[in-house]
Amino acid sequence: MKVSRHTRILRTTPFLIAVCLFSLPAQAKYSGGTGEPNDPYQIATAADLIALGETPEDYDKCFVLTADIDLDPNLPARKVFDRAVIAPDTNAVEDYFQGIPFTGVFDGNRHTISHLTIKGASYLGLFGQLGWWDTPVGEVKNLGVVDVNIGGSGSWIGGLVGLNRRGSATQCYSTGAVSGSEHVGGLVGCNGSWGTQDGAVTQCYSTGTVSSRGEAAGGLIGQNWANVKQCYSTAAVSGGEAGGLVGCNWDGTIGECYSTGAVSGTNEWSKVGGLLGWNDAPVTRCFWDTETSRQATSRDGGTGKTIAEMQMVSTFLEAGWDFVGETANGSEDIWKIADGLGYPHLSWEKYSGGTGEPNDPYQITTAADLIAIGEIPADYDKHFIMTADIDLDPNLPGGKVFDKAVIAPDEARPFTGVFDGNGHTISHLTVRGGGYLGLFGGLGAWPGSGGEIKDLGIVDMRVTGSNSSVGGLVGYNSGGVTECYSTGAVNGNASVGGLVGFNGRGSVTQCYSTATVGGDDHVGGLVGENTISGAWGVCGGGTITNCYSSGPVRGDSYVAGLVGLNGGTLTHCYSTGVVSGSDDVSGLVVNVRWGTESYGGGSGIANDCFWDTQTSGQTASAGGTGKTTAQMQMVSTFLEAGWDFVGETANGTEDIWWILEGKDYPHLWWEAAER
Repeated sequence: MKVSRHTRILRTTPFLIAVCLFSLPAQAKYSGGTGEPNDPYQIATAADLIALGETPEDYDKCFVLTADIDLDPNLPARKVFDRAVIAPDTNAVEDYFQGIPFTGVFDGNRHTISHLTIKGASYLGLFGQLGWWDTPVGEVKNLGVVDVNIGGSGSWIGGLVGLNRRGSATQCYSTGAVSGSEHVGGLVGCNGSWGTQDGAVTQCYSTGTVSSRGEAAGGLIGQNWANVKQCYSTAAVSGGEAGGLVGCNWDGTIGECYSTGAVSGTNEWSKVGGLLGWNDAPVTRCFWDTETSRQATSRDGGTGKTIAEMQMVSTFLEAGWDFVGETANGSEDIWKIADGLGYPHLSWEKYSGGTGEPNDPYQITTAADLIAIGEIPADYDKHFIMTADIDLDPNLPGGKVFDKAVIAPDEARPFTGVFDGNGHTISHLTVRGGGYLGLFGGLGAWPGSGGEIKDLGIVDMRVTGSNSSVGGLVGYNSGGVTECYSTGAVNGNASVGGLVGFNGRGSVTQCYSTATVGGDDHVGGLVGENTISGAWGVCGGGTITNCYSSGPVRGDSYVAGLVGLNGGTLTHCYSTGVVSGSDDVSGLVVNVRWGTESYGGGSGIANDCFWDTQTSGQTASAGGTGKTTAQMQMVSTFLEAGWDFVGETANGTEDIWWILEGKDYPHLWWEAAER
């Protein structure tokens, strides 16, 4: 029989399809890996994490986070969860946990999962239940759960785990708000089970708020049956049975822990304690802050201390705690502390939280945090955010007079990350040293890349240098300074400014200084020296935009109300402070002139800038326009020069300036909140 071409094709097609099917690789799960201990599944996205929760058959596998994950419900493909993301309770009507617990290993790899939002019933957290009755496995480690918002109508609710049956949590933390009816904890709702003491929580912490309408509310753990050691909580706690660290401790040994959060009861019958709300098990070498907790007693466990005592390393060393730098209590270096400046922190954590990434900056809450930045140059390229005002008064316990800049004091290692003051202040900074002085010695890598400081106030500082590049905030700037201010006094030799000493191709935007400034050469109320265009082979100069200064300035030569020596560009700036000196003294600025300086640069530029001829005592300036006090307090003076004010649109819509007409000088828009 003759076989047609068409017939041959039909007969061979199934074979070809089979070959293709066998040759195609299996589709990878998640973002990689096989789930084995030596090749864990990689969780890199929110989709990966959600997929894990929807795959119970993988709950006994190994996983590793390879990136920070944001679960903000306002982002695409995110949501408000109605149950735990992983190992949830599958039937809220039935008593006790109905579902499959997580019994594998989840390694956070020092990453964070942020903005987890759950509104549900019981067994709520990133994990609903960790571990099972008849197996000790189930482990979560090296993970931060940040800015959670978890609210439940039932029990067993925690930021990380609702019920930790027989698993372990190591070097994890949680921040945010957690609430429920009972068994509610900042990190774990209920830890362990009766008679087992399995479910260890080690070297973990929690911050934020915890509230329970019923019993067992704890800053770290709501109800505890297992071993907890080397942990702490700063969470504020309220409940019918409330403790700063643990709400109700039934059968677990708690050792080497502390708490500082405010603790309160929900009614007059509430059982409330600084460290523990209720306790029936051994508690050793533990403390709570009697002042911040507002609780003078704790339920049969822990020792109450004052704020000052809680910030003294001797308190904990005498109790046998193992700190970095000492060997009498061990060599594991579990804890660290800046003596007298803050509470103890776990050595694995940096600062008061965060990872240093743009979406989860390191949190700077205490003087100890701030000082720690300067001691870790490897973090100079990271992101930081202040979460509280910080007082560096040398007269406070543990305070000191610095002999160099607090951060980036070495000219060879400038700060190139982002420091967000978040509207907070650093007060009473006192520095007496050589040059390159300020809160920051150097900002930005030469010739002008990276490094940013924003939204920060340096208040009542005293910075004194015997050399050059001395400023209240930054000694030498090649980065960006935005919406910052300084008050106090700055003195130095050369390139001395109230906010910035030397602005080397950096930018200073919407800033001001009221500091008293003194020096020898190149002295300015805001900036001592603004780098020369083309200097040292660098194209372009420093820029100062929408800034002002009002403090008195004195010096020998190149002395001015705003900038002592300018080779860059000033735009929409002014000064009002009294200015005095011997040579080249100006009301606003001294500009570099060809033939008179050896820097190889051209003259500076001052666009639409002003100074007060009456208050400054100076009728001349190399740049800018002199005005009387009355004229300096008239909005028309500045509107005609193109300044952008609140309430007008002819000069722009950014609303940079505002003024009390006829009563005061212009102020920056962001100052309004302070007045």
